[in-house]
Amino acid sequence: MQDYVDIFNASFARALKNDSYNCDFICRFYEIFLSKSDAIANLFSNTNMSAQKTMLHDSLHYMLEFFESAKTGPHMESIARVHSRPQHAIDDEMYDDWVESLMEALREFDPLFDDQVELAWRLVLSPGITYMKFVRDRLT
Repeated sequence: MQDYVDIFNASFARALKNDSYNCDFICRFYEIFLSKSDAIANLFSNTNMSAQKTMLHDSLHYMLEFFESAKTGPHMESIARVHSRPQHAIDDEMYDDWVESLMEALREFDPLFDDQVELAWRLVLSPGITYMKFVRDRLT
C-alpha cells in the first residue's frame, strides 16, 4: 500500500528545495499556467506576482493540511472565497489548467517525478479543489 502523503511530501521537498521557497519552480509554474489561456493571463494582469508566488507556496501547504485532516481552516476558507463567483469566478477548466501546469513544472523540478508522484500530488490537491469548487458554486 502506498503512503501518498509521504510520496507528496518527498516530492514537495525535492521540487521546493526542502520546503524553502524555490523561486525557479514557482516562476516556472506561473510561466506555464499563464500561457494556458488569455483568460488566465488576464486574471493575473493586475496581480502583484511576488505576493502571488508566495501565496502559491503557502496554498500547497494548506491543501496538504486539508487532505490530511478533512477540516477547513481560515486559510482554505479564504482561498475558496477569493476563487468564488463574487471575486474571481474560477471555472473548472482553470482549475484543470492549474493542476496540469503544476504537473508540468514538477516534471521539470522533481528528478524522481513518476506516475506515483503524480498520483500523490493529484490525490492531495483533489479535496481542496473540490472544496473550492463547492464554495464557488454556493457563493453568488
